Amino acid sequence: MIKILKKLRVLLDKKQKRTMAQLIVLMIVGAFWQTAGVGMLVQAVNVIIDANALQNSKAVAAMYRLSGSGSYESFSIMVMVLLILVFAVKNIFLYFQQKLTFAFVYTNQFRTSERMMRNYLRRGYEFYLSADTAAVQRNITSDVNNMYAMILAILQLMSDGVVSLFIGGYCLATNGAMTITLAAVITLLMVLIKVVLKPVMHRAGEENREYYSGLFKWISQTVQGIKEVKVNGKEQYFVEAYRECGRGYVNAVQKYSLYNNIPKLLMEAVCVAAMMGYMIVQVALGKPAENMLDAITTLAAAALVLLPCVNRINQQMNQIAYCEPCFMGVSDNLQDEIDEGKVDMSFASKDVQKLPVRKSIELRDITYSYPNRERLIFDHADMTIPVGTSVGIVGTTGSGKSTIVDILLGLLEVRTGTIYADGRDVRENYRGWLKNIGYIPQMIFMLDGTIRSNVAFGVPKDEIDEDRLWEALREAQLDEFVRTLPEGADTGIGERGIQLSGGQRQRIGIARALYHDPEVMVLDEATSALDNDTEAAVMDSINRLHGRKTLIIIAHRLQTIEKCDLVYRIENGKAVIERGSL
Repeated sequence: MIKILKKLRVLLDKKQKRTMAQLIVLMIVGAFWQTAGVGMLVQAVNVIIDANALQNSKAVAAMYRLSGSGSYESFSIMVMVLLILVFAVKNIFLYFQQKLTFAFVYTNQFRTSERMMRNYLRRGYEFYLSADTAAVQRNITSDVNNMYAMILAILQLMSDGVVSLFIGGYCLATNGAMTITLAAVITLLMVLIKVVLKPVMHRAGEENREYYSGLFKWISQTVQGIKEVKVNGKEQYFVEAYRECGRGYVNAVQKYSLYNNIPKLLMEAVCVAAMMGYMIVQVALGKPAENMLDAITTLAAAALVLLPCVNRINQQMNQIAYCEPCFMGVSDNLQDEIDEGKVDMSFASKDVQKLPVRKSIELRDITYSYPNRERLIFDHADMTIPVGTSVGIVGTTGSGKSTIVDILLGLLEVRTGTIYADGRDVRENYRGWLKNIGYIPQMIFMLDGTIRSNVAFGVPKDEIDEDRLWEALREAQLDEFVRTLPEGADTGIGERGIQLSGGQRQRIGIARALYHDPEVMVLDEATSALDNDTEAAVMDSINRLHGRKTLIIIAHRLQTIEKCDLVYRIENGKAVIERGSL
């Protein structure tokens, strides 16, 4: 618990910690009201049941004198009305306390999920080369949810702990012997439960994380590969894999739910046995029944409030142990944000001017190898791209054609080397450099939305430039097709653009790259998945930009680069000019 609280102290901001402190104060006040309710209930029972309460109870006698009642009957009625008022005020207060607690937990739950989303977006492209996307999804959603389930359990644990202390103190003042006996039994039982059940709950929480990400993974793989799944008749394989993962998840959840209820059952049985054992001893010792009224009312108070509190404390401790792995996962993922203060997305501001490129783009002394690999993809390689030319890049599979483009885009961190635009290091104005590049990959990423939202990618609907949208469609030779559609540019294209042909998807990719009117167009084997006729048609759209844009074309078919002014071949870690001249 101390480790968790230390992590929370670092993870939560000042406002969140201040709110938690205020909630703890409210819990103490709530505990007072609950204790007052129990005390009033005990005294009301004494007044109603014991006709000699004025003589037998100093508290009742004092209340009678303060009330100024003319008769014992009117005093009894007043006590019962007061009891109703105390319980009404108590429950109204507890309602607002719980409302504020839930508001704090669930509002900050989403804020933390957003922090996780921002944290992953701040990470470099290389992280995603080996990232488990299912684990990323789980970390942003399920882990954050479980983290705040744990925080809620901690807050409720504190609340029930304070209530237990107040009620325990009242019971101790009323009947010390039985309270001490009961406290000893409860403490021993709680220690035993913690020692036995905490490791089980912690292990169940770890299994829950592992299997939950597995469920995400199998769903994602099935949907993304649905064509291959159906063509190869492997539906049953994917169902079985999902089912196998689901068994582990269900087993972890069942284990948590089952063991979480054991303390309640055990605590009730043992505590009732202890209280009854105490009463049996008192009867065996010959104590008159009328002298045992205080013990009976104390027993009622414990049964009404204390025992449920203790049961909830056990459940909350189990919940904390179960959710701790998820909390630690969130904390570990946000550690760089905590250590380095990376808390905003200012680097991704859209109010950035393009980095001007008028003469040439140069890659100098580039050395690169993929993370955790020794083999150099590039070994002090150089490349010069004159502005306004069309440059082709060829090479064998695995030679580094796409890698050189990723380096040019600034997505990969090189060991040595620099990218220059007109002699200026692009890292000095990286976002401005990216705004001057239109990128067209082999597989166009499609939003499950409209043609408009896919061309004006990432632009809010009310900020889309209609003239620029249609100009980009025209340059991609897609405007006539879009105008024939019943809903025009507002036509939905389905998930992954499934309602479009391959050529149409590539043309949307071209229009997207042209929407912001970049100087440089990068085609990373953008037509390699198309048939020859469609590729020729798409390349015709690209070649129309010749002379107006700087074209960098990666290809494995010679006809794709036949109109290029300059061709580089990537081999042996170098970029060698194969055709044309600088």
